[in-house]
Amino acid sequence: MKSILEYYETYDEEARLIKDNAHKVEFLTTVHFLNDIISPSSRILEVGAGTGRYSFCFAEKGHSVTALDITPKHVEIMKKKALHKALDMDIVLGNAKELSDFENNSYDVVLCLGPLYHFSVEEEKVQTITEALRVLKSGGILAVAYINRFSTFFNMINRRKENINNEGLKNILKTGLEYGDERDCFYYSKYDDIENLMNRFHVRKIDHIGSDGVASILSDKLNDFNQEEFNKWMDYHLMTCSDSSLVGYSQHGLYICKKI
Repeated sequence: MKSILEYYETYDEEARLIKDNAHKVEFLTTVHFLNDIISPSSRILEVGAGTGRYSFCFAEKGHSVTALDITPKHVEIMKKKALHKALDMDIVLGNAKELSDFENNSYDVVLCLGPLYHFSVEEEKVQTITEALRVLKSGGILAVAYINRFSTFFNMINRRKENINNEGLKNILKTGLEYGDERDCFYYSKYDDIENLMNRFHVRKIDHIGSDGVASILSDKLNDFNQEEFNKWMDYHLMTCSDSSLVGYSQHGLYICKKI
């Protein structure tokens, strides 16, 4: 697959979750669901932290946060952001698949909100979840994000204006990969893929949600909303995003569970 480092060298990850109303839905939804179940003053590890949008959010809420990312560019951005903030935060370069620097049962919460975007091989996914659960305390919270396959199909038609006969679209539906070669950087999962993956582990599911719903399809409309209108949209979205019949229409999915 295409190098993750190469992709993120030119992509503005820092702006992704806040650049407009449509993109804010994912961030606001994820924080909303996690806020309800993360205990005060928790010890949190975020693997695949990107530029730290979630890590800084939870550190600012009074949690002790370790933010890990594989991309040196992202780690440097996080360190610069942390310079003038009095936060209990550690920022490190590392790989979500290999957490040997971290002790067993040492975190109350592990956030894995990006790594599964890039793993097409089942063993890599299993290794990542295994490591996350190893460092998580019994009874701790694990949150795993992924990109939905079927939502990607129609979002590419909508946003990229791809022809319905495009071979890449067909490939995504069949295999979860657009090209099936070194050009691929992303893997697109199905709802059942994630359910089956997580059923392999000793966890109890708390929720499985579509974290941005149909925001990608309605992005122009959402971005025209004033704050009151956007708040009403969020009310609707938060009421419906846990409905399993709707999750596949969300660009991003979020599986939240507790380690048994």
